[in-house]
Amino acid sequence: MRLRILASVVAVLAGALMLAGMLSYNLVHDAELSSARLDALREATAVAKNPSVVGESGVFPLLSRTTQGRFGVVEVAADGSYLGAGPPAPIPHRRSDSRRLQHGQAISGVVGQTAYAIAPMRTISSDTLGGGALAVTLAIADERPVTDAFASIEYFLLAGAISLVVAGLVTGAIARRISRRVVAASAAARQIAGGDLDVRVERGGKSYPELAGLADAMDTMAANLARARDQERQFLLSISHDLRTPLTSIRGYAEAIRDRAVLDAASAAAVLVSEAARLERLIRDLLDLARLEARQFSLKVEACDLTAVIGDAVEAQRLAHEAVGVELALVLPDHPVRVVADADRVAQIVANLVDNALKFARHAVAVSLSEQASGAVLLCVENDGPAIAPEHLERVFERHFTTARTAARAGGSGLGLAIVAELVAAMGGRRSVVSPVRAGSGTRFELELPLPPATALRPPPRPPHAAPGNSPAAPATAAPKGP
Repeated sequence: MRLRILASVVAVLAGALMLAGMLSYNLVHDAELSSARLDALREATAVAKNPSVVGESGVFPLLSRTTQGRFGVVEVAADGSYLGAGPPAPIPHRRSDSRRLQHGQAISGVVGQTAYAIAPMRTISSDTLGGGALAVTLAIADERPVTDAFASIEYFLLAGAISLVVAGLVTGAIARRISRRVVAASAAARQIAGGDLDVRVERGGKSYPELAGLADAMDTMAANLARARDQERQFLLSISHDLRTPLTSIRGYAEAIRDRAVLDAASAAAVLVSEAARLERLIRDLLDLARLEARQFSLKVEACDLTAVIGDAVEAQRLAHEAVGVELALVLPDHPVRVVADADRVAQIVANLVDNALKFARHAVAVSLSEQASGAVLLCVENDGPAIAPEHLERVFERHFTTARTAARAGGSGLGLAIVAELVAAMGGRRSVVSPVRAGSGTRFELELPLPPATALRPPPRPPHAAPGNSPAAPATAAPKGP
């Protein structure tokens, strides 16, 4: 991994340097050509305007002395043709350029690696030059070679080599730093996959935030898996105990009945029925929880009166509270609270919360329902039993989680709160626990369910053909309703 990162970065940098070198060479070369052309044009024009050079006598000797032979003289005839040898090589022989010289305009350009410029001096008679033509234009021609941009290639190669070396060293350090963390995370992942959930990703020195986040995620995953494993073990132990206790009672009474050792057969039968119901409730809760966690359950969502649903569910628990001397208080709004929810699941939530409250209550259990300004309804189930330790508040909804507080009485399957958490989440609600409530004791479970928009509670629109105040007649062949 380290070598791949290093090779990739160096290859990209080398390509970037080559591209930058080519572009730089072209820019430098064009700049040198333009600079040489402008310099030649400026000097040729300056020489052409020199009064001592423009004089009619001694032009060539004076020109040779003042310019050290760098300049030449171009003669342009009246018809635009060059006289004598014409412009020196490599200046091109173009008739258009000679006409521009006759009109007093300088010309310049670049041929290959040579820049040239021709500046007109003046028009003189042919007698001065000893020729037979009249009106000959004399011009100063300047040529200068352009410095080859390749002369600086050595410096560019040196700079590129230094850049590659530095980039390789820096990239190697970064790649080593990254790969070390990735390799450590990969090794930890293999150990976790092998069942070692106590392993943690090795850390050392500063690290990149992304790699630190990867290490934290790996450690969190390992901790969650270890916690889930412990919960599974605790769950199996609890289920084994909950199954073994009623089965032991059923087997004992069944053997006593078989051996005719039971004097009161009705009492023995009542015990068998009670223990069988306890097993049935435990199995039902296990199945419900499995369906909830696998999202294989269905919600029958419809408009319902939450006040009536909660009232019926609480009243169904009143006899159980009276049998153990625990007061069950119910506070509901004096008007219907209509929501869109699964009434049976809401009743199951209330029953599980009240049953859990009865398990720990000393003297009283209170159930209340209120509407919140935030557009939700708040269901509270409170008992006056021992408080829950702060570190256990978030774990009370886990399967078979037990705290250090002592239950006042046995009951339930130990899965009720886990089922409540799953159902509330499925209905889009929130749940929380407050403990202690007062004077170091008491626990209050709070469930918040959202109220639907008013349009969700409106009755279906009346058919267009139905008269106001009347409902359409049912067909004569309508199927009878079920019970």
